[in-house]
Amino acid sequence: MTKLVLKVKGMHCASCAVLIDKLVGKQPGVMAINTSYGAEKVALEFDEAKIQLPQVDKFINQLGYDLIRPDEESGTLEEEEQKEAKQIRMAFRRFMASLGLSLPIIVYYMLIHMFNLPHTHAIKLFGHVVDLNYIYWILSTPIQFVIAWPFYRNAFTALRVGAANMDVLVVLGTSAAYFYSAIGFLFYNIDHPFWESSAALLTFILLGRYVEARAKGRASTAIKELLKLEAKEAHVWRNNEEVTVPLNEIRVDDIVIVRPGEKIPVDGIIVEGRSHIDEKVVTGESFPVGKSVGDEVIGATVNQDGLFKFRAVKVGKDTLLYQIVKMVEEAQSTKAPIQALVDKISEFFVPVVVVLSVIVFAGWVFGAALPFSAGLMRMIAVLVISCPCAMGLATPTALVVGIGRATKFGIILKGGEALEKAYRVNTIAFDKTGTLTEGKPVVTDMVPVPGMDYKEMLSLAAALETGSEHPLARAVVEKGKTELGHLPEVMDFRALQGMGIEGTVMGRRAVIGNPTIVKNLNLDASQLSAQYEELQNQAKTVVYMFLDGQLAGIIAMADTLKPNAVSAIAELKKMGKEIIMITGDNQKTAEAIGRQVGIDRVLAQVLPQDKEKVIAGLQAEGKVVAMVGDGINDSPALAKADLGIAIGSGTDVAIETGEVILVKDDLRDVVTAIQLSGKTIKKVWQNLFWAFIYNLVAIPIAGGIHLLITRSGGLPATWVVNLASYFGSIGPAFINFSQSSLRPEIAGFAMAFSSVSVVLNSLLLKRYVPPIEKQVA
Repeated sequence: MTKLVLKVKGMHCASCAVLIDKLVGKQPGVMAINTSYGAEKVALEFDEAKIQLPQVDKFINQLGYDLIRPDEESGTLEEEEQKEAKQIRMAFRRFMASLGLSLPIIVYYMLIHMFNLPHTHAIKLFGHVVDLNYIYWILSTPIQFVIAWPFYRNAFTALRVGAANMDVLVVLGTSAAYFYSAIGFLFYNIDHPFWESSAALLTFILLGRYVEARAKGRASTAIKELLKLEAKEAHVWRNNEEVTVPLNEIRVDDIVIVRPGEKIPVDGIIVEGRSHIDEKVVTGESFPVGKSVGDEVIGATVNQDGLFKFRAVKVGKDTLLYQIVKMVEEAQSTKAPIQALVDKISEFFVPVVVVLSVIVFAGWVFGAALPFSAGLMRMIAVLVISCPCAMGLATPTALVVGIGRATKFGIILKGGEALEKAYRVNTIAFDKTGTLTEGKPVVTDMVPVPGMDYKEMLSLAAALETGSEHPLARAVVEKGKTELGHLPEVMDFRALQGMGIEGTVMGRRAVIGNPTIVKNLNLDASQLSAQYEELQNQAKTVVYMFLDGQLAGIIAMADTLKPNAVSAIAELKKMGKEIIMITGDNQKTAEAIGRQVGIDRVLAQVLPQDKEKVIAGLQAEGKVVAMVGDGINDSPALAKADLGIAIGSGTDVAIETGEVILVKDDLRDVVTAIQLSGKTIKKVWQNLFWAFIYNLVAIPIAGGIHLLITRSGGLPATWVVNLASYFGSIGPAFINFSQSSLRPEIAGFAMAFSSVSVVLNSLLLKRYVPPIEKQVA
């Protein structure tokens, strides 16, 4: 099975994506296809034994679109941006050309309608009397068949494969107006050809396409912004000298030199030097992170102060930056479950509208005995105003912006389904070790007996613990090195199985161990028994220290909470979420951590393999559960949960585990992910509401339903007539309720505006600021 996310060029509206999915999805061997108009991407899953990528390319080409295959991808990001800018300029020129030709017609008919002026059929031009309709015919024809030729091409392509899209409606509507005007003027001398309807209608639609293209470009900037972050070149140590090479020439195991202010070109491990690195561009981390020998560095981040060398571990497409780009591409190419319903409606919408427009025409011409021209105008208005572009754009534009915004904060949302799930989550289960806590013990308390110097006790204890490999020993050593720097040497070190350790430090016999060592060596620890009990009640691991057979003090260690755990849990509880902690620790330790972090429901002594069962139990209670874990031991629970949130840091991110990936190790990002998903889904619903309401209101008005009300008498009729009089009194009579329906050219403008408004509403998501950013500000 092959999975690819590829670019698709040539899509001009949301129904294009539905058309591609419909045709290619029917082909044998294509297991799944999701085309996103907003991201201009297609996510393909196919069996190469049954269908090859060139065949898929051929089918998409038949529809008039270009699939950019992996072997065809070339050029820099700047070149891609130049191509997109050229396409936008072409859309603008097309609109301006149409506007230039149609403006005389629009102005003329606008003045007639606004001021109820009589039609002027002829003017004197260069000493000759010329019928204005000839001029309007000459102006309208290139708009209809040259500037608007792409509409015809795309409509014919869609019909050829048995589908109907927005272009079919545009072509039917404008062609009806144009041919009625041309035939009627040339052969039947009709009094009022509808040149303004076809010319102005196409002009307004082209304006909408141009504005939509610009707005859509702003919506899909997340990947471009990510790719702009990478360095262009690197300083590499080769053949005993420093050389500068392009980014694509860096090889695994190269030693790369990074100076202050430079970008780190690829992922690697520091082998010499230390510095502070600004990782915000990739992880969203607000403050520079200290790095030294052995620490990982991420490509595209910025070195702040020191010079260091690192060994390249991941280069090219394997770096974290490109992994994020890949995940964002895949996410933006997916569809939210609600989109499936919208696509189904859009598929049947165009044929239904065509039938409805014919009914409107027949009803007014044959049923109400109105002139042919009046019925035609209403039919055209229905065809044009009901284009389903706004419905098709409602979901993908919101997803593209929402997913892109999350990426900026170091949160990878794996598609629309993850967004919808996050929006519905009401219960969040946290793993303890490595998620709520740091995952490694640290010394929290050192209590020397009266008369014992704190620094002397720490120096002797840390020196003795250098002989042990136990994680608790490393915590004491790390504290000693951090606070004191140099540690004395230990002699005659010996591990006492199940009890502790002993050795000679600076001529003194030192012993560190648990209560068993006290009993077995007949030592007296009663002096600090109260303090020992108190620290144990705080769920800390406590050991005794003896020097030359006398109690020197006690040392307490614990796995401490992550810095922002308490604030993150508090914020989630404010949002009304039920918070649960699942851990393999004993009940006493688990409850102590729960109290510290503010979690009321604690499930302790749960083995890793049983966490999945716990999640299933919570779901059986009717809860929608999100599981937050480190993505390693918690994988079964993450997979079982309604929403898996994998938390990690740097290049250790558990990419394949969760549906939401938190790149940096900050629990407040759980809040951000859930908040942003909620806001994104709300935008989807707002867009869909506007799109559906727009069609429910606009189609009847375009069809002239209000005329039935005015003819029926009563209060509604009086209200509509008064409204029409008001419109007439202020001038614009493009909408004349008492005599005609919504004019086709205004219907075209309204249709274009509805699509643009959906995109602009989605772009408001760019204003979202997560709690972590607010706190920094």
